[in-house]
Amino acid sequence: MGLFMLELIKSLAVAVIMVPVVMAIMLGLIYGLGEVFNLISKTGRRDNNNARSQN
Repeated sequence: MGLFMLELIKSLAVAVIMVPVVMAIMLGLIYGLGEVFNLISKTGRRDNNNARSQN
């Protein structure tokens, strides 16, 4: 019984540690992708503005 409780506590500790870590990774990926698409959007807008000003 004692060994089973130790395994249960260890797996619970792993779950408690991993949940915030995985959430932070996911939020970081979402933020990073947002920044990448923001940069792509800015470059596209800059090209459009240059084309309009030349006409």
